[in-house]
Amino acid sequence: MPKSPRFIITVALCVLAVVLGATAGFWGFVYASAASDKVFPGVYVRDIPLGGLSRNACIEQLRALEEELGCRPVELVYQDATWSITLRDIGLRLDVERMVSLALSAGRRGSFIEQWLARHRISTTGYQVPLLISIDEKRLRRQVLAFGKALVVPPRDAGFIVHPDDRVEIVPHVEGLDIDIEHIYREIRKGLVDGAGRLRVAVYLVPVQPRHTTEDVEAMGVNGLLASYATTFDPTLVNRAYNISVAAAALDGLLVAPGQEVSFNKIVGPRSQEAGYKDAPIIQNENFVPGIGGGVCQVSSTLYNAVLLANLKVTERANHSVPVAYVPLGRDATVVYGAVDLKFVNTTPSYIYLKALLRGSRITIKIYGNTRHKHRVEIHAKTVKVFEPTKKYEQDPNLEAGREVIKQAGQRGYRVETERWVWNNGIVIREVLPASLYKPRDEIIAVGTRAVPTTVTPPPPPVDTAPPETPPRSGGIPGETLVSPVPEETPATPTSPVQEETSGSHTPAGP
Repeated sequence: MPKSPRFIITVALCVLAVVLGATAGFWGFVYASAASDKVFPGVYVRDIPLGGLSRNACIEQLRALEEELGCRPVELVYQDATWSITLRDIGLRLDVERMVSLALSAGRRGSFIEQWLARHRISTTGYQVPLLISIDEKRLRRQVLAFGKALVVPPRDAGFIVHPDDRVEIVPHVEGLDIDIEHIYREIRKGLVDGAGRLRVAVYLVPVQPRHTTEDVEAMGVNGLLASYATTFDPTLVNRAYNISVAAAALDGLLVAPGQEVSFNKIVGPRSQEAGYKDAPIIQNENFVPGIGGGVCQVSSTLYNAVLLANLKVTERANHSVPVAYVPLGRDATVVYGAVDLKFVNTTPSYIYLKALLRGSRITIKIYGNTRHKHRVEIHAKTVKVFEPTKKYEQDPNLEAGREVIKQAGQRGYRVETERWVWNNGIVIREVLPASLYKPRDEIIAVGTRAVPTTVTPPPPPVDTAPPETPPRSGGIPGETLVSPVPEETPATPTSPVQEETSGSHTPAGP
């Protein structure tokens, strides 16, 4: 029987009412859920339910979980040995804030339809918030090495051995062994994320390469002696000798790349008590005075001569203001930290290697490199002018008038021109080096002005002489001869000439 139009309309209206009611209920559910600050039921962290909890309540739950996990042991196994550490020992932390945000946002992301579907899945199958953990790798390494330090073998760099005959031998590198901390880190994280009931991690060793391998050292090309130079010093001047040893130690073992510039001041550092230097004579205003670091200039001068003989380029050098005793004129190099430096460049295509040796009263600096670049080198210095010292007189009221004393011995000054002669394939190349000017030092003579009191010697007192008695004419002794007494001679007053007083002088070894 056909349905009447009225019936059809009635059914349609009923269906529409149901749809509208369901839609209204759905959107009401969506809005109500979205406005809530609670976690939807079905959200978990491991086996801990977070559904219905507020943010603060979730934080408390996760902090408790972090504390619980921190007490869990981790067994580390190497062959037959086993040792245990806890997760707290290695700085385990949960990213609590981020995990709580993930729990609260579950079912609240995307469009309304996507949110509704997500909540449906959460309520039926559940949702696991991922375990976001961090481990302090430095603490992990410390804990592992506390038990496994004996397993670690440090690598050894390749290097040089210089024999007494100046033969250079390359010492091969040795690989080291270290515990694979990255592997332990990954396994602990994996076990925690996977929810493993027991954390047991195998310990593996990995090879460790040195910084400088045998191949690296061979490529440097150092195979023999290029040049050396030695100077002598007085070992009884203990502080000065000690300063020489400190500066030499800073240079010993220096490796210089091709084209690299070396600064003496930068390598040796400031000359201070903090750096280990002691008080010894230094040159200041053409005079030797006490100062920290006296003797360092002998090291720089020795190095300068070795550099010249190795045919390396000198980019900065200054001579002393007065001559020094340990090197010839024109071949010294003074240094003052922060002001005057000695610099040179490795102009060879290979590395060079410096050795500074102290034996008794001698310091020797040797420069090693590739002997293919070794040349015959001679240094020629010529004094082209001599400056005589000037005599200066100073009145001294503490000296007797007319008396002279040398307060400062004079010293000649010089102008010296120096050349480096280099033999290359039978051809002599003459290089003019910067001239050296040494100032003369005045001779200072103190002249006395103090008056000398005059001493008058009184004449001797008169001598009373009684007239000789006339011998009696009778009663005398026959044959007796009478002799008059010899008058007493007045002694002369002793005198001594005033002699000129001079003070001895010597040339000190120099700073």
